[in-house]
Amino acid sequence: MSRSWLTGAHHRPLEPARPRREVRKAETRAELIAAAATVFARRGFHGASVQEIAREAGWSTGAIYHHFSGKEELFLAVFEDYATTRLREWEEIHEHTQGDLPQRARAYADQWMERLGRDPEFMVLTLEFLVHAWRDRPLRDAFADRAAAGRLALARILEQSAREHDVELPMPADQIATVLRELGSGLGLAKLAGPDGIPDRLYGDFVEQFFALLLERQQGARKTRARRQP
Repeated sequence: MSRSWLTGAHHRPLEPARPRREVRKAETRAELIAAAATVFARRGFHGASVQEIAREAGWSTGAIYHHFSGKEELFLAVFEDYATTRLREWEEIHEHTQGDLPQRARAYADQWMERLGRDPEFMVLTLEFLVHAWRDRPLRDAFADRAAAGRLALARILEQSAREHDVELPMPADQIATVLRELGSGLGLAKLAGPDGIPDRLYGDFVEQFFALLLERQQGARKTRARRQP
């Protein structure tokens, strides 16, 4: 089964030249994150061990503890790489999808459900980690901060799309992005539990209809204002 969320550690933007020691340190860290992602996918968060991650990376456990405090911080780094991968996917959708705002918004929803269908492991892994972190407030806050970064990135894309299509959003972009993203997560979870109960098109149908109704409402308001002008 495809695990496209494992690829984030291998895609780094070009950076200014750095001393070789710093470059090797960053390379080692990336190798450890990639190994952790592989072992987490294979074992789950609780089933994975620092020793197995070190073996997968070809390093000692000492190398892991040089870069990370332990398995929890390794998972947070894996999650950050996953979030980077998702942002890259959103940017590609924004760049390449044609049509009006409802159609473009639908593309994000359809891509999420397609991704979940071929690559469900990370959602399960994330839920496992959230349950683990629930009673540890600092760890839960650290995870929440990383999840919030994804919502803010999606909000920026939504704001840009609204400007490009001359659409007035009825709520702040970050609130709409939060609702739509968490709706997708909830539908994804329900589909994992009962695949036959959640049609693949359902999320896209809803998102497209939401923005179509938004456009219809906005066009009606503009016509009303135009009629009232002397």
